[in-house]
Amino acid sequence: MSEVSTVHLLDQGAGYGILVGVGFAFAAGMILVTYLLKRYLKEDNNSTESFSVANRSVGTFLTASAVYSSWSWATELLWCSTMVYSYGIQASYFYAAGLAVQIAVMSMIGANSKKKVPQAHTAFEIIELRYGNATHILYVFLGLTNNLLSCSSMILGASGAISIIAGNLHIVASTILTIFSVLCYSMYGGLKATFLTDFVHTLILLIILCYLNTAVLTNIGGLDALYDGLYNFTGTKEIPGNYDNSVLTGKSQGAIIFGLILTFGNFGLSVMDSSFWQKTFSATPRATVPAYLTAAVLIVSNVWPLGAILGGSAIILERTPQFPTYPRLMTQYEVDSGFALPYALMATLGKGAVGALLLIIYLAVTSTVSAQMVSVSSILSFDIYKKYINPKAGNKSMIRVSHLGCIIFTFGAAGFSIMLHYVGVNMTWYGYFYPLIICTGVIPLILSITWSGQTVYAAFISPILGIIFGFTVWTTTAYKFYGAVNITTLGGQLPALYGALISLFLPGVASLIISFAFPKKFDWAVLQKAHLLIKPDNETNSTSTASSDDSIEESSQEKQINEEKNEDVDVNVDSDQSSSSLEAQEVFDKKDQLTPKQLDFWIKVSTGASIFILLIMWVLWPLPLYRDWIFTRAYFKGYVTVGLIWLYVTLLIIGIAPLISGRKTIAFIVRSTYNEFIRRKK
Repeated sequence: MSEVSTVHLLDQGAGYGILVGVGFAFAAGMILVTYLLKRYLKEDNNSTESFSVANRSVGTFLTASAVYSSWSWATELLWCSTMVYSYGIQASYFYAAGLAVQIAVMSMIGANSKKKVPQAHTAFEIIELRYGNATHILYVFLGLTNNLLSCSSMILGASGAISIIAGNLHIVASTILTIFSVLCYSMYGGLKATFLTDFVHTLILLIILCYLNTAVLTNIGGLDALYDGLYNFTGTKEIPGNYDNSVLTGKSQGAIIFGLILTFGNFGLSVMDSSFWQKTFSATPRATVPAYLTAAVLIVSNVWPLGAILGGSAIILERTPQFPTYPRLMTQYEVDSGFALPYALMATLGKGAVGALLLIIYLAVTSTVSAQMVSVSSILSFDIYKKYINPKAGNKSMIRVSHLGCIIFTFGAAGFSIMLHYVGVNMTWYGYFYPLIICTGVIPLILSITWSGQTVYAAFISPILGIIFGFTVWTTTAYKFYGAVNITTLGGQLPALYGALISLFLPGVASLIISFAFPKKFDWAVLQKAHLLIKPDNETNSTSTASSDDSIEESSQEKQINEEKNEDVDVNVDSDQSSSSLEAQEVFDKKDQLTPKQLDFWIKVSTGASIFILLIMWVLWPLPLYRDWIFTRAYFKGYVTVGLIWLYVTLLIIGIAPLISGRKTIAFIVRSTYNEFIRRKK
């Protein structure tokens, strides 16, 4: 720790500028946008349906952008470079492979949810309807635990990096300032604000990533210079499991073990995190699968070129005078905390690039925290308050509980993250640990929406078995391999891998065995007929307003909205039609719903795509490289070039396309704001 404290990349003013200045700007901006949507598009941010599932009206490109942002974790940017530094180029590939498969699986879950439980707000409402209270309480506990662990892991990695980058900014200040602005706009705008913020975050993230990757590659002399530096590094340090100690080999045991642990853990982070389910609930039925599969294909560009270029640069520059730690090498603490990335940027592009990294780390972690906040508030309001405390809860009380849930969870996660820092837990150790807990309910939860044969006993018992045996295997393998059970040995790759394997797959096997031993088929109609929507408190207002006997004429603003609708203007940002009226909270617009046959088609597409992506990313591409072979110059140059092309294509589809798709809505709001300003000025 003393050595780390001597490295100052930026002064504390840069850190406070990002955390306070940018944080305030985003909070104010998102609150303003939410206000404009409410004023001109009649999107009620005080509606529970709007707050928790954005009125289920979000279209393809905005959903794809939000999904991409949801998987653009702050630790992801730091960790992929760290693992390339530790195990070689192939580590960033396995990171990307895991992300793609998870998103594809979530597209399948989303398609099934749209057909079988179209009114749901959280994943655990499905559990309660199908299995009853006891199983529901178990999964709510697992879900909230997952939210706490995933959110705190992001805050831990990001606030630690921000603290070091910004002149040893105090970790408590870094943590609290990181979350405060998110709390403001998430409480005010709910999930729609999260979607819009996700888009802005993603656009900025992709622009900066395009710049950083291209500029660093140019600075170090191009692809040939990067290849020569990495090729000549072979044998300089011991990398157990790598062919010929090379960082340019597909045969990297450490990289593939890391990829497996990460993939298993991230399945828990996504499937057990109700915020990812909420994004599927919030998308229109037509948008869900296309949006998720688009994000699944493009997400690899986040870490693929970044790991190869920045992680590779850290390897070859560490022994040069421009590297921040020179003449010493990075300590293990610095490596495990993800500092290879900021150090490489400082060595190549200087303080400006490090400042840009500071910005995207902040944006990435706030995006995650915002989604987690809305997720937990929805669980507290729908799965706890409405289910067990006030079954007749109306809109106002539900919103009140949601807001309170945001506050409690945000500061609870921040405090937990600070505690982890002070007990010495780093990003890498924590990333190896949390799969043991969060993976246990993954397969049973997927089966709850995809297989009618899973029984209540299987759903209840299997996660408990996963936790017990996962921890047992984790500790016993640590003792077997290293001769002791302590913080250091438990952070080893193999104990973490074996523990994660048991935690993920044992509950699935147990669920199948129990279900076949005591078979009982579930009727999906129970979910389809469930009345889960929250009615407005003043339900009659919309009827009386629309009544032909009402003597009050429409305002010019309302007429303008109706005229825009008649002209087929896209009245929801990137959505196919407006669903902002009070009636849309009670029933779904018929033209927006798909037939069972159409939904079955999307289920087949998403299932087939998940299998295809799994085979490509984990079998057909990487396994032929797992041999005694070092990347040739031509292969390496092609590998990095394709990654960069992929990144720029992602910028166009994820960053620019939502602006084009929502151009009519943006123009409508700008025009309405301008017209009102002129009227008031007169």
